[in-house]
Amino acid sequence: MNRLFPVAAQIVRLRMVGLSVLALSVASLAACKVDSTVDYDAEYKVTVKSLITDDGALSTDCVDAARNYNQNFTYQLVFTEADVTIDIEGEGFATGTRSGCLLNYQSAVWLEEESSGDVRWQITGQATYEGVTDGCDLPDDIDWEGTETIEIVESEDEDVPAGCTYDMETEGTFIGG
Repeated sequence: MNRLFPVAAQIVRLRMVGLSVLALSVASLAACKVDSTVDYDAEYKVTVKSLITDDGALSTDCVDAARNYNQNFTYQLVFTEADVTIDIEGEGFATGTRSGCLLNYQSAVWLEEESSGDVRWQITGQATYEGVTDGCDLPDDIDWEGTETIEIVESEDEDVPAGCTYDMETEGTFIGG
């Protein structure tokens, strides 16, 4: 657990054939509590789940894994021209840019301190999104669709090598703003 932000660090270890695999939760990316008076420009109820390949495996370049991740979050966006700040459930998550219907974002590098060795990781995401008005290339009942890649940027844990990536898919609906 990240001792500085105990509520934020939520990384679940999956055991597969004796190897540790990180199933990284987007919720684990909160660095600080955001002022509750923030007026968000848009809010989305987003489901983050493991990206599954055509052969039914999790999309990762690290190990073969067979367990899925599936979690719901509220993504809250603040726009400053083309810049975007994204909070999750009122906690700082990522910053990025937007252009038309496309949003690109990246989290800070996060530290997970474990007895098996420290692991530093980061999420990079992109999404097609729309608010109250339609106009983006999305299905009728979807307002947010994208991917997030969790990358292990540094690791002292031999079961979780640096450079590993884990792919997630995101899908959600506009709930206000």
